[in-house]
This record gives sequence, structure tokens and C-alpha cells, in this order.
Amino acid sequence: MRPAALLALLCLLLGWGWAGNDRDRPLARDGVLDLTGWDIARDGPVALNGQWEFYWDRLLAPEDFRPGLPPPQRSDSMTLPGSWKGHVLQGSPLPGRGQATFRLRLLPGPRESRLALRILAIKAAYRLWADGTLVAEGGVVGQSAATEIPDRTLALARLPDATAPIELVLQVSNHSFHRGGVQHSITMGLPEQLEQIHIRTWSLAMLFAGSLLVMAVYHFALHFLKKKDVSALYFGCGCLVLVVTYSALDSSDWLLTLFFPTASPAVVSKIPLLGYAILASILYRFYRSLYPNEFIRCIQIICDIRSVVFVFIILTQPGFILYSALQWLAIISFFIHACFLVMLALCLKHNRDGALVLFLGYIILSATSLSDIYRHFFGVNVMHLLPFGLLAFVLSQALALAQRFSNAFTAVENLSQALEANNAALRAEMDERNRLEREIVNVSEEERRRLSHDLHDGLCQQLAATRLRCSALERRPIAEQGVATEVSEISHLLEESVSQAYALSRGLWPAEHAVGDIGPSLAELARRAGEASGVHIEYFENLACVPCRNEHLVQFYRIAQEAVGNAVKHARPGHIAVSLGCGTNRQLVLTVRDNGIGRQAAAGTTGGLGLRIMAYRARMIGAAFSIGDAEAGGTMVACSLACAADRTGQEDDDG
Repeated sequence: MRPAALLALLCLLLGWGWAGNDRDRPLARDGVLDLTGWDIARDGPVALNGQWEFYWDRLLAPEDFRPGLPPPQRSDSMTLPGSWKGHVLQGSPLPGRGQATFRLRLLPGPRESRLALRILAIKAAYRLWADGTLVAEGGVVGQSAATEIPDRTLALARLPDATAPIELVLQVSNHSFHRGGVQHSITMGLPEQLEQIHIRTWSLAMLFAGSLLVMAVYHFALHFLKKKDVSALYFGCGCLVLVVTYSALDSSDWLLTLFFPTASPAVVSKIPLLGYAILASILYRFYRSLYPNEFIRCIQIICDIRSVVFVFIILTQPGFILYSALQWLAIISFFIHACFLVMLALCLKHNRDGALVLFLGYIILSATSLSDIYRHFFGVNVMHLLPFGLLAFVLSQALALAQRFSNAFTAVENLSQALEANNAALRAEMDERNRLEREIVNVSEEERRRLSHDLHDGLCQQLAATRLRCSALERRPIAEQGVATEVSEISHLLEESVSQAYALSRGLWPAEHAVGDIGPSLAELARRAGEASGVHIEYFENLACVPCRNEHLVQFYRIAQEAVGNAVKHARPGHIAVSLGCGTNRQLVLTVRDNGIGRQAAAGTTGGLGLRIMAYRARMIGAAFSIGDAEAGGTMVACSLACAADRTGQEDDDG
């Protein structure tokens, strides 16, 4: 609601400022404008509005009004600014095309000898005399389209000495546009005052055009950074169209001519028409990119056909056909405006983001553009509100996009916070799972140690005692035939069982294994595995700390045990080297290298579980595990872990 309130407040302030310019100024009555009570130097310029003498279908010159000659028969009085189309004369409305003469007598106030007139865009051609002197003209006045050269000019005409009444004679011909007359007020004031009006108009126009350009560049940059969001692209294109359109309007004093002074007036006059023809298509695409469910595609097709048809007419057809077709453009625009309003109302009903601001902005644009259409096509003398409507409309679109981006950023922030919370919970869960896994492994190792001790101190001792008794019994004379031989065989079986039991006990937990003293265990592993397999297995050790303080040495022993078993089983090696030492970057490194057939040749053998077990054990203690081809052939298994000497030493110092 806050963007909508801001837009409404801005509209009220601008409307109040616009309305604040209205003052009770003198008006011409029956062809005479009395300015004797108006001090232009103090009160400012004055518009020559009101009733001018009107001479229809005649191009009269000042000579026709000289004293001593019969005065021309006046057709009527006509209020300017205004159009003669539809003006009732002798019971019949006048057409939009034709020619006429206007006459006004000025009664200036005292001390006003340096006066000038500001004349803007009299269609289609004109000539203006002041006290018989030609002071301004635009185009070539003619009595037909063949003799007339239309032009739209902005002129500052200096008046002669204004200490006496001034007679203004204005010829206007229009055979090119659908409506002739004087559409804008002719303003009189001091030259510097009129120059200030022109400078102020161009300054405000440049401020508005520059703001639109900044918006266009900003939204083009947004689209460049996020190409999926086409709403920013359409909004930027719409801003550019509005800049060019507004710069060629009468209300901006044709700002475009400031940068292109040699531009053809005919071309400049067509630019607003082109902008008005294509703006609806751009605008509909902008709304459709925001609200695809409410803005249906068939209306977009209608807008595109309308744009293509009227752009073709504007670029190729002469003035008579062009301005007849523009009346149909205005009629179709009523339907387009109605569709836009209905669809925006649906967006508002469905609580779409930014719909309220867009709805208010489009209502303002519709009202001001329709008033401009009325002024242009139907001659209704209303205030020129289109710049105000364009400003409110563009601000509404910018506010709506800003609201959508803000909501999107808020949603991203909320998702980021939720993701961070989920990641924290997941990390905590993973830490807990790793702790439980380490605890399970520790329990498993402890169970191995207990079983090893039970085997060593229980079953192994009993089997050893039984074997000794059998040996003693074997040395005693036995009379019964064959019993001595059986006793001898039982003694040999018991001896093998004792050896197997001791080997099983050492495999579960070597009797020589102790925390920080893994060397004897690995050496014993190499000796026993070599004796059992017939492979030459060597152990090398190069440790800086005696004993090693790393708490994960038992996992190194299990990894070495698994690697040696895999090499013997799958690689068919002739030599295996097991080494444990201190590597670079304070790393404890275990390597098992064989000269067997290599990984590719051994890939066809069954297995693979041992590799996963080794990788799992390494991952559990935070070690780096790798398996690859050895330089001289065969396979090398490596496992490296950060040295714990520094950490343990620091803990000892702290203690």
C-alpha cells in the first residue's frame, strides 16, 4: 500500500502545482484585449486568449483594414485558442480544412514598449502582422493543398512600439490536417520573459527525458544481468519510446530540435504519432510478462496488428489520409484502454504484486492521454496534461517493478535463511552421524581387542595345555596297538589349532599393538602376511615422533591390513612394500605399493568391497585416500592425515 500512497501523494502535489498556475488574466472581448490594468513587467506575460474577430474563407492583409476603406464583413467572433472545425456559421458547422483571418486590437498598459509574442505550432501555415509589419510566419499560406506548404514552428516575434494600440492580423490556412485553427495560446510579454518560458520548458523537458533515459538504461542493465526477466527489457523499451515521443511534442517545445536543429518539421510531427501507435504493443508485453494469466495473448495480437497497420499509414500516406486514419486510431485506443483497465482490475482482484500501483498509474495515463486525444482530434479546450500523465505512469511502473524486485529479494533472503538453518541442522546431523560412526568403529576395535585377549588368554591357553598333555601321553608306552599313532596325530592337530588360534588372535588385535606404537604391529603384519602368502613383504618406517601421537593409527593399521590383503589376493605381486612416515606439509603418510599386474588387469576379478572399506575408514578420520598406478608398475595405495604433534603439544602447553 505504501507505493500506491506515495504515487497518489505525488499526483496530488503535481496536480496542485499545475492548477496553481491558473490566475485571473485579461480576456479578449469582441476582438479587443484591454491590458491597461495589467503590468507585464510586474504581473508577467499574458496569453492573448478570448474572442478574436473571425473572417472565414478569406486571407486578409493589414491593407484590407486601412482607414478610409470599407471594412471587411466579419464572419463572427471566435475564441482562441481553438479550432474552427464545427464552429457554427450561418447555421452550418465549418469543416476542418480551409483558410481564415483573425484580427485583434491590443490596448497595452503604460511603459510597455518592448513587447514580443510567443507563437507555437499554428497548423498548418500562418502569417502574422503587427500594425502592418510582418513579424512572424510559418510555412506558406495557400488557398489549397497544392499552394500550401505546412510547417510547425516556434517563433518569438518582436512587436513595434507598444505605447499605442496594436492591431494584430493573423492569416491561417489548413489544407493538410483534419482540424485548423490556433491550438495553443499566443503569449505576449517582455522578450526576456518569453525566453525564460522557453528555457524553463526545455529544462523541464530535459529533466523528464533524462529521468526516463536513466530508467531505461537501469532496466536494460537489469535485463542484461537477468535475461529471463523480460519485464525489465519491455519497460526500458517503453521508456525510450516515451522519451522520443515526448521530445517531439508541442508541450516540450520540440526538445528534439535542440539536438537535431535541421530535422524536418514533417518528420518531427510524425514521431509522436509513431510512438503513440507502437506504445500499446510494448506496454501490453510488459504487463503480460508480469501477469501472464490475466493478460491474454489474443489482445496482444490485436495490439500488434494495430501498431503495424498505423505505422504503415503514418510512414506512407499523405496528410489527408493520415489524419483521417488517426481518428480510427483514437477510436481503437478506447477499446485498448478498456482492455488494459479490465485486466489490471483482474490483477488487483487476484492480489498480484504491484497491481494496485500499476492500476492507478494506468488510470492517470488513460485520463491524460484521452484528454490529449480530445484536444487534438475534437478541439476540446482542455489543459495539456499528457506530460503529467506520462510522469505518473512511468513512476507507477517503476514503483511496481521495485516492489516486485523487493518482494523477490525478500523471498530470496527468507529462502537463504531457511537454507542456512537447514544446512546447519544437516551439518549437526552429519557431525552426530560421524561421531556415532567413529564410536561404532571404536566399539568394534574394542570388541576385537576383547575377543583377541579372550582367544589368547582362554582358548589358546587351553589348546596349548591340551597339546602338552598329548605330547606327554605320546612319550608314555601304550600297549594297545594303533593308539600311539592316533595320539600322535591328535598332538599334531592340536599344534596346528594353537597356531591358527594365535594367528586369529593377532589378526583381531596384535598383542604388540599399543597406542602411539604402530610400527611393531605393521612389521608383524608384513611378516605374517609374507609367511602365509609366500610374497616378499617389507615394512619401512620414518617417523619424527617416537611414539607417534596420532590417535587414528589403529585405522591406519586396518587400512594397511586391507591393502595388503587385496594386493595378495588380486594383484599377484612378487613384492609388497608397506611404509609409514612423515610427509610434506606436516602429514602422516601410509603407503602400500606392489609390483603386481596393476588395476586394469585386476579389474575383472571379483571384489571391490575392500576398497570401499578403506575409503570409508579414511573418510571417517578425515584422511585423504587415493589408489593409483605405481611408477614402476603395479598399484599404490596411499593415505595421508594431518600430523597431531602440534595440536597435542599445544594441549600439553595449555595444561
